[in-house]
Amino acid sequence: MIRRLRGELIGRAEGVVEVLTGDGVGYEIGVPLGLAGRLPPEGSEVELHTVLVVRDDAFELFGFETARDRELFQRLRVPSGVGPRLALAILGALRPERVVRAIRAKDHRTLQTVSGVGKKTAERIVIELADKLDDLGDVGDDPVSGDGVAAAAVQALRGLGYPRSQSEKAVSRALQGLAQAGDPDVGAEELVRRALRHV
Repeated sequence: MIRRLRGELIGRAEGVVEVLTGDGVGYEIGVPLGLAGRLPPEGSEVELHTVLVVRDDAFELFGFETARDRELFQRLRVPSGVGPRLALAILGALRPERVVRAIRAKDHRTLQTVSGVGKKTAERIVIELADKLDDLGDVGDDPVSGDGVAAAAVQALRGLGYPRSQSEKAVSRALQGLAQAGDPDVGAEELVRRALRHV
């Protein structure tokens, strides 16, 4: 099992990086969307927490910023229908903290915002993992995923006395409604107004 890999970052693309280790071996590593862009410039040393997935026809290496992200990836692969590619897509579309909150809150809709995650898959993830993430720590005060407007809307709802999970669900539903209406760009005040319809 390759659990950690350190070396020189020699190439990157969206969703994949190449790392050259000190013994001269170059590894292609699948990473969550966005991670490649957050890594230091090429030529710099990087360290990733990794998972080696062995299939009949291939060996695939996946890398993450933290051991906690790696462990969450492993848990997401447990429900049937969720392979490594879909688990990686979930962690690329949603911050790990948001994934944990959604599963604990049994928030299927947030999971369904990820391309490739349908209603049945989202429900299966929640049913199988809702009570199996406690050891990943308390994420109640972690930053809200998404842009500043969404975070500000959640904070405004919390200021009105609504719990964090309920606030995030309401904002998520409001954002989905706006996206479906073709009007995703609104200010925090309008987003709060629309989110209040869902609390």
